[in-house]
Order: sequence, then C-alpha cells, then structure tokens
Amino acid sequence: MQFSSTTRASDQGTPSARSTAAADVGDNVQALRDDISSLAESVKRLATEQLGSSVGDVQDMAKEKISDIEARIRRNPSQAALVAAGIGFVFGLILSR
Repeated sequence: MQFSSTTRASDQGTPSARSTAAADVGDNVQALRDDISSLAESVKRLATEQLGSSVGDVQDMAKEKISDIEARIRRNPSQAALVAAGIGFVFGLILSR
C-alpha cells in the first residue's frame, strides 16, 4: 500500500489543495480498510485450517488409544472384567450416598 503525497507545502493553503489532500486521506483510509479486511479474512482462514488440523490430530490420538485399550482387553479379558467390576463397585458406592 502506498500513500500519495501530491500536495506541496506551498499549495496547502488553497481550497483545491485542501480538497485534494482530503481526497488523498480518504483514499488512504479506504486502502487501509481494504487491507484490514483482507488481513482479517486471512487470519480467519488460517485459524479455521489450524483448528481443523488440531481436531483431526485429537481424533487420531483417541482412535489410537481406543485401539490400544481394545488390544489389552483381548490379551487379558479376565483382568479387564475385574477392572470393570471394580470401577462399577466404586461408582455404585458413590451413587448410593
């Protein structure tokens, strides 16, 4: 983005110079608004992409942990049943109070 500086110090007192300067300021303000809007869209897009990536990573980790737990249950079904019974007993005690 470039700011225009078409007015000279000697011209700043004339009405046409002031209107030209005002038009330049207006153009610069509009250019800034456009740049800010573009930047906001870029930040939004980047945040959405990173959030989607993070959600995918968490889902992959959860699937991996579930697979690990299922494999442990298959290797030691009696131990898994005892752990489940113990957890159920503890929840039963907590909920009965």
